[in-house]
Amino acid sequence: MLEQESADHGDHKPALSWAHLRERRIVQFLLAYAAGAWAVLGVVDQLVDRGILPGAVYRVALALTLCGLPGALILSWFHGAKGAQKAPTIEKWLLAIVAVLSLGAAFAVARSDLASAASEAAGPVELRPNEDPRRVAVLYFDTQGGGDDTGFLATGLTESLIDELSTVKALKVVSRNGSELYRHDRPPMDSIGRALGVGTIVDGKVAVAGDRVRVTVSMINAFDGSQFQSTSFERARADLFDLQDTLSLQVADFLRRKIGQEMGQIELRRTTRSVGAWELLQQAAVAGERATEAVRRGDVRGASHELVQADSILARAEQADPSWVEPLTRRGWLAYRQSRLGGFDRSQYDEWIGIGLTRADSALAMAPEDPSALELKGTLLYWKYLLNLYDNEDQAKNAFSQAEALLRKADTPSARASLSHLLLNEGETAQAKIAAQSSYDADPFLENANLTVWRLARASWDLGDARETRRWCDEGLRRFPDDYRFHQCQLMVYALPNVPANIPAAWQDERRFVELSPPQVKTISEKQGLQYMAMALVRAGLPDSARAVAARGRASPAVDPLRNIALLESIPRCWLGDWDEAVRLMGLYLAANPSTVEAYKNSVAQGQMYWYHDGLQNQPRFRALLGLN
Repeated sequence: MLEQESADHGDHKPALSWAHLRERRIVQFLLAYAAGAWAVLGVVDQLVDRGILPGAVYRVALALTLCGLPGALILSWFHGAKGAQKAPTIEKWLLAIVAVLSLGAAFAVARSDLASAASEAAGPVELRPNEDPRRVAVLYFDTQGGGDDTGFLATGLTESLIDELSTVKALKVVSRNGSELYRHDRPPMDSIGRALGVGTIVDGKVAVAGDRVRVTVSMINAFDGSQFQSTSFERARADLFDLQDTLSLQVADFLRRKIGQEMGQIELRRTTRSVGAWELLQQAAVAGERATEAVRRGDVRGASHELVQADSILARAEQADPSWVEPLTRRGWLAYRQSRLGGFDRSQYDEWIGIGLTRADSALAMAPEDPSALELKGTLLYWKYLLNLYDNEDQAKNAFSQAEALLRKADTPSARASLSHLLLNEGETAQAKIAAQSSYDADPFLENANLTVWRLARASWDLGDARETRRWCDEGLRRFPDDYRFHQCQLMVYALPNVPANIPAAWQDERRFVELSPPQVKTISEKQGLQYMAMALVRAGLPDSARAVAARGRASPAVDPLRNIALLESIPRCWLGDWDEAVRLMGLYLAANPSTVEAYKNSVAQGQMYWYHDGLQNQPRFRALLGLN
């Protein structure tokens, strides 16, 4: 048939000669087809990117385009030459085969996408842009009253917020140019969400009355236009920079927590097929939040009861989906939280830690690479180490090494924060600070970000770096003004070398530190505060007052079983030259924490004692205490 068609056109050259291809305009047909396909795919890609069409449509269109290429070749072969040509039977059959193959390929691609969407396997969450809460647009704030200059104020606050949110790695923020498109014309929020490709919209109003500025901010779900959070801030106009900082910080903090929750729920829904198990997990989370509130009120018994309730709910979730590792891991974390409620009584610690480790091992047997399970086991092993609950030093060393390896393997922001604490206790202060900085950079709005900032401040203090200590103490106080640790941190600054003495301010920080301390640690905080005050008094050149305050700050073993207060008191005693007393206090600490002896021995041997114990390493009695000549 092909040969006959060639004969009809008077072409006696080989069928695939260049002249024949040129006569039938094969190249022109292919170029035209490629240009048309490129244009169609470009339009589909834009529609998918804006969330108007699902991602599967682009993949189906691409499959049809590739499968359509043979059809273009067939058409150009039979109809490429100038003049009218008939459609022979073989052409119809060939085109029919191409059509069937194209539809089959498109069906296979579509079915594959549907199967992927329903898959239980966990993996990166792929959402349409206007369904992804991590994609954020900040619209220019409206104004209410205050004259013409209110508009400039609203613009400045909006752009400051855009700039600040853009630094948060967890978010993808639309630039000012994108926000500018809707500065004067506001279509429905879901339309803005589709156009800008965002899942969260931040909108606000600025009102000025006299010398007061009030900002109201709303967070909106761009997919359906519903508002899910609203908050207000008010400041004196003279405190505009403080208002900018507060606005940026609190909006970013809320968005990170809210987005983290939403993304976490999306991930969880992908890891179980059991609706009942997933709903039970949410109920347990609510009970866990009630436990947190009880701890804040100082109601330890109520907190323990809520944790027991949460554990019971998670046990039912385990039964609903035995293959789901999440309920088991969360039960392990609940056991860890129970162990933290023990106060000064360590009799319950070992039991709860043992329960948590059993659950961690079971979770790792199901999912050996699960980051949360790895972090859980590492945290529990390290917590048991800190409490000196191992039978001998070899067990303690092994657990410490295993905990470090597990936390490094988990490699989540929260695991890095815990690793920083472990490294501080290992004496690797610089590495501890690096781990804490890495955690903070990865997620500055982590649920326990206050602890990360605290460890950055503490590591800086251990390094004797006054500038960095002040930086992180101030950052902590700005972000977490009611966290007692950062008032302690302000107090600790006065103990650093070359920091100007300000004893009245130090006493204010000491009182605020104790006032804000949770009830279960208030007694120990009083003793800690007095020891740091003793350090500040030494720096201020008041040795007699320092000795008196240090003596007032002593704690009994019932209050301080790990003898951390004795460790703190040894510091001003070293500075005062009270070496016998300093060595005695260090002996109490080392006896309560035998696992630290080796680290101190290595520090003395290498001449690398902390700055605050300078001179202690040369004391014969201290060296003898460590078993050194």
